[in-house]
Amino acid sequence: MNTGERSKNNATRELLFAPQVYEADPGAEPEANTVEALRIELRNEVRALRQMFSRSSAGPDLSGELAAIRSALDAMTPPPTKRDKVGAWLRARGIEGPAATRIAASARDREGDADARLRSAIAELLEIEAWNDDYEGRRIAAFVGPSGVGKTTTAAKLAARARMRGKSVALVACDGFRVGATFQLERYAELLGASFHVADNGIELTAVLEDAKEDLVVVDTSGRPPGPSSPEAALMNRRRAERIDVVLCVTAATRAADASKIATTFAPARPTSVAVTKLDETYAPSGLVHAPFAAKRPLAVLCAGPRVPEDVEPASIESVLHHLHAGEKEPST
Repeated sequence: MNTGERSKNNATRELLFAPQVYEADPGAEPEANTVEALRIELRNEVRALRQMFSRSSAGPDLSGELAAIRSALDAMTPPPTKRDKVGAWLRARGIEGPAATRIAASARDREGDADARLRSAIAELLEIEAWNDDYEGRRIAAFVGPSGVGKTTTAAKLAARARMRGKSVALVACDGFRVGATFQLERYAELLGASFHVADNGIELTAVLEDAKEDLVVVDTSGRPPGPSSPEAALMNRRRAERIDVVLCVTAATRAADASKIATTFAPARPTSVAVTKLDETYAPSGLVHAPFAAKRPLAVLCAGPRVPEDVEPASIESVLHHLHAGEKEPST
């Protein structure tokens, strides 16, 4: 072999074993990333060898060597795998983090098509405790959660359902921080024929709760983190004497990290259940999974629009799955 041929061989080896740079799909499983990385690397090497071979005027020795290397690389390339339908379905709906991992693992261990396995896995993950309008005695329901998630509207919707069943209702506004919030709840009280009260702190809320005689007392909180003198603290003190439902409100588009932060922020209020709001505003309602999973509380209420009281329903696994499928193509087998 002369000097020129030796130089071409050296160049070929350097090209063959040069590291390849690729971008892995951040949403894919680790094993899928590894296989895809190898496939990309081998495909690039084979392409480079083919281009060199087509331009080369090398003799039979170099041609044979290149052909052998190409065959070896082709043999090493793994066969294409079937697309991960479960993972793709979860990503399309924005479901991520530990909840997605749990659902995917549970779905893989089940039999049937992708849709049936997903339904069973989600039903196993989520605890559902539907909001019940039929109860005896007085009930106190407080709505907590970040500002802007729809606490006031959700409170009004459930108050309206109680009025439609002939129950007396009191609405209590504790949100003196957001402009117009008190007026909005007062307007709902007028329309529903309910009594209206304002409580700016825990002492005032305690007084309202002691005096109110209505069948349902609805407390709309400020959306601020609970503090020692906050209305939420008064609710905790009252729990020793009577039942109080504390509903954590979270929007349907809430991501996993945000759901975890919200759950931590409002944990001192000790939520008893979760309401997912604004289902009509997203095609990826991941909050249906992220919120109850992060809060470790049952899903009780679903809200899908601004109308009072039409756009609210007690949660059920069927309604959760319906909203998760809405606007998206269901997985095929």
